[in-house]
Amino acid sequence: MSDNISSAEIYPNEKFSDKLLRTALDIAENLLRSGGTVHAAEDTVDRICKAHGANHVEVFSITSVIIASIRMEDGEYAMQTRRIYGFSNNFTKLDSLNSISRDLCAKKISLDEAQNRILKAKNENTYSTTVRILVSMIISGAFALFFGGTFLDAVAAAVLGMLIMVISSFAPKALNQLAMNLVLSTIAGFCAIFFTKIGFGDNYDKIIIGTIMLVIPGLSFGTSIRDLLCGDTLSGMLQLIQSVLLAAIIAFGYTIALFCLGAWIV
Repeated sequence: MSDNISSAEIYPNEKFSDKLLRTALDIAENLLRSGGTVHAAEDTVDRICKAHGANHVEVFSITSVIIASIRMEDGEYAMQTRRIYGFSNNFTKLDSLNSISRDLCAKKISLDEAQNRILKAKNENTYSTTVRILVSMIISGAFALFFGGTFLDAVAAAVLGMLIMVISSFAPKALNQLAMNLVLSTIAGFCAIFFTKIGFGDNYDKIIIGTIMLVIPGLSFGTSIRDLLCGDTLSGMLQLIQSVLLAAIIAFGYTIALFCLGAWIV
């Protein structure tokens, strides 16, 4: 939806309840896509709808789907479902979406204005690829040093951090997270061993530790525990299982490299 086209022009026969629920779900969906918790997504839909006249709101969400229904004061009813694909951690988008939600609840903006701001929040790029690569290099090198590596190990880990970010930035969108992490960890494992063999690094294990911090699902694991503590047992368990699977895939990728080149590093 462009800035010059209102939702009324795109959905001319849309009921107010449908429009309200659609807007609330747009925010909730993007909250989940940007790393927000299930509890926050459900609470957002509930608050927005009740602030605009809904007498009854029912919301059920897990990390991959949201189902919601509302009943307005005049008896008008609406129900919608969202299937969610793809996740990332973007705190800038979370802040923007929470700001839109607060303004909607306070009725400072209309639903059409909210739609335009949601679209802007979805499309904004917080950091350029260059900045992400530089940060990845710093993180990898710093963790290699932190866990006892030498300065040369840190430099090697920084180079691998750059390689990991370049690959993940330009990889096909169809490649899911499990497959991506397997590819990244396997390549990083092979390169870490190769670097130490040619003298560009002293300890391949410290280089691996530095690079593994870029792909380990620590935030996702923490979010799953938070969901469990908040009573969202199903979503918490699903996210916990996903985190464990990602960690296992990462370990498997490095194991492939160690198994293939194990005899070479003895």
